[in-house]
Amino acid sequence: MSNFFYYFCRELTFLIPRLGSRVHCDGVENVPRTGPGLVISNHVSHFDPPCMMIKFPRVVHFMADKPLLEIPILGPMLKWGHVFPIDRTKNDRGALKTTLARLEAGNMVGIFPEKGIRQGATSVLGGAELPIGTASLWKMANVPVIPMVIIGTDQLYALKNYFPSSRVFVRIGKPLPPDKNASREELRDRIVIAWRELFEGMKRDYNIRPEELPQSAQERWGQPAPEPKTEVEN
Repeated sequence: MSNFFYYFCRELTFLIPRLGSRVHCDGVENVPRTGPGLVISNHVSHFDPPCMMIKFPRVVHFMADKPLLEIPILGPMLKWGHVFPIDRTKNDRGALKTTLARLEAGNMVGIFPEKGIRQGATSVLGGAELPIGTASLWKMANVPVIPMVIIGTDQLYALKNYFPSSRVFVRIGKPLPPDKNASREELRDRIVIAWRELFEGMKRDYNIRPEELPQSAQERWGQPAPEPKTEVEN
């Protein structure tokens, strides 16, 4: 697969964020220049991937919900741009095999392990538990994990936040080395600790305001927050 569609899709999907946000990204120097790795990020809005990747120094093969890749025109383009599907309604072994194959080929694979968009108490940053499946994948893949935290993209759901431009924050942490001898619970805790340390540092360093912290699209539209969905563990 060529990287042309990766960069094409990145720029195409960044059109709206480019109009309505100022992306502050740090930690790029922490990304290994070669070799496989799992890029593991929190997920606050549909605008996350382009804002995460616009300054990321390597191509990332993203795992995405299957329905997204079934959208006419957009779906095939994303597949050509190295995005591959996961069916969250079941234990999707096909997605697991694809992930491992792409890592074995030396690629970076991007995952949103919270099983959907999360804010507040439903997010790991707000105190929720990280699904153990991510640690299982890490243990199986035996590659470095690059922790990443993104804040602010959910502001783009509301047009009022475009003028002036909203601040979006992306921080890339130092790689977490693989550890075959660690339990799944230990590996999960390492990811959670890394995320929360990045988040606390971002709030301090960028003086993130309460209104910039994650909210649902509905809340940005002035509506009640939706009930959290229950996802299948895989």
